Amino acid sequence: MERHLFVYGTLMQHTDSVMARFLHARAVSRGSAFLPGRLYDLGSYPGAVYDPEEQSMITGQVYKIQSPEEVFPTLDRYEGVIATPEIPAEYTRTLVPAQHKGQLLSCWIYLYILDTDHLPLIESGNYLEYFNQRDTHRKFIRTGR
Repeated sequence: MERHLFVYGTLMQHTDSVMARFLHARAVSRGSAFLPGRLYDLGSYPGAVYDPEEQSMITGQVYKIQSPEEVFPTLDRYEGVIATPEIPAEYTRTLVPAQHKGQLLSCWIYLYILDTDHLPLIESGNYLEYFNQRDTHRKFIRTGR
């Protein structure tokens, strides 16, 4: 199983969310990375849409997961990958090529799969810059709600 994970939101270093701490305790940071696509504001957290034809880039970080079979089920639940009768899945975990240190690196990523027509675009593609300016995002990172 591929061990690299590209993160672009609440799992990033410096967000200090509970799940970011969970990830960082079980993975090794490989540094910054980028991929083509768009980043949207979902209200309290971001959603990424990968588009290899897109000119704009999503800024993120790559982690090498130490035990993917233990880590990914927890992250899948957190990211809303599994639909329930009451709540549709918001994300899917899929492999994409990320630009990392001048090379392409195959990484897992949680991509947003619902409609984006009504969502505000995070134009910079950089969530670390964005969330500090948004009360709802800072609250979600602090409380998980």
